[in-house]
Amino acid sequence: MITLVSLALSALVAFASSAERVAPVPTRSPPSNGPRLVTRASIAPTSARVFEGSSLRLRAAFAGSAGGAIAWSLIGPGTIAQDGTYSAPRTPGLQAIVVATAGGTSVASAVMVVAPPAPDLPVAYVACYDDGTLDVRDASTFDDIGTTSTGDTAASVVSDARTHVAVVAAASRIGIFDAPKGTTTFSAPVAGARFSELAMLANGYVAATDNQASAGQDGVRIFGPIARGLAPALAASAPTGDTPEGIAASTDGRTFYVTNVNSNSVMRFSFDGRGAARLTGAAVTGHRPFGVAIDDVRRLLFVADNDTPTLSGTSSQPGLEIFALPSMKLVRRVTTGSANALPLGVAVDSAADRLFVTNEGDGDVAAYSIAPFKRIATLSAGRTPWLPSIDGIRGALLVPNAGDDTLSVFDIRTLRPIASAMQTCGYPTAAAAR
Repeated sequence: MITLVSLALSALVAFASSAERVAPVPTRSPPSNGPRLVTRASIAPTSARVFEGSSLRLRAAFAGSAGGAIAWSLIGPGTIAQDGTYSAPRTPGLQAIVVATAGGTSVASAVMVVAPPAPDLPVAYVACYDDGTLDVRDASTFDDIGTTSTGDTAASVVSDARTHVAVVAAASRIGIFDAPKGTTTFSAPVAGARFSELAMLANGYVAATDNQASAGQDGVRIFGPIARGLAPALAASAPTGDTPEGIAASTDGRTFYVTNVNSNSVMRFSFDGRGAARLTGAAVTGHRPFGVAIDDVRRLLFVADNDTPTLSGTSSQPGLEIFALPSMKLVRRVTTGSANALPLGVAVDSAADRLFVTNEGDGDVAAYSIAPFKRIATLSAGRTPWLPSIDGIRGALLVPNAGDDTLSVFDIRTLRPIASAMQTCGYPTAAAAR
């Protein structure tokens, strides 16, 4: 049986061949000994599963003799915008081909329209910064379920255990993704904000760092309480240091910590459970503190300093800092890799006595036991591993590799890979599971 995809691909080949035959002849011929440019074209993703009624932003690139603006076209159901955004119909099981054309050269992506996951299916989410996509996978097998667009960027994602929805940081907005419906409900944009990391707080509130904020400006925004199908409302803001990035909350959601990259500090806030937060402590850190995590059991705070000799010269001290709580006194500093390791994200599993630090420069994950504190392994990841996260239910460590668009998954206790690195959407920076 000839499918729509095979027919569409045949049509695409014919279209591309025709386009090459009628390509305009240059008014002046290049020198005979000049270089001959070969057109190279790519599209991402090359294939995708898009939730019914949702959308997906595709990216195409042309190098060589192809020039001019990219024209987007569609073979099959749905619609395509001229920025490469495909909008799926509300009928699962349909297939389409998205075509990008420039300078007489074409490249195509196969798209399948799919139903959202069943309400009781455990799912994992991957947030991809470049194309603003949320990649949804089966948390047990990591099979691809589907994708949806969240806007210009998707910097972070967390799962709310209370409502079983995902919360995503999408540029100046916060989105609530309802997996069984495959839909996302967004907050109103916050002028001038660019949200980076997220943390769930008590009573269904969520806090987001705004890495556009300068010292003394509102660098943390609190939304909520979040609910299915309702646009998340901005409840409160709190001033931070310069360029707040990392955020981590205590188990009860009543305390959270924020790292300030360009102020070299970490701040502690108390949350009242009704939307308001107040500063209760601060500590000086090394250069460029980024990731942060809490061990509630042992009362420890971990901060990754994303420093390098290129930035700080002889005073560079990239690595991991450990602070005692509640005093916020520095008790230990360790290196996590090479001088150019660029430690970035931190994840803690108190029950398993495990601590993980991603080294974006070294392309690996430093694994530690917490009590006693010692390094126990170095896990090979993809290029530019970003923010790691813990799936406590299934005992898995999720590591999005931004540099090669993959997700690595490890067993927290054995430290062995659970699955081979899986291709994701463009530039994944965060992952979460429920």
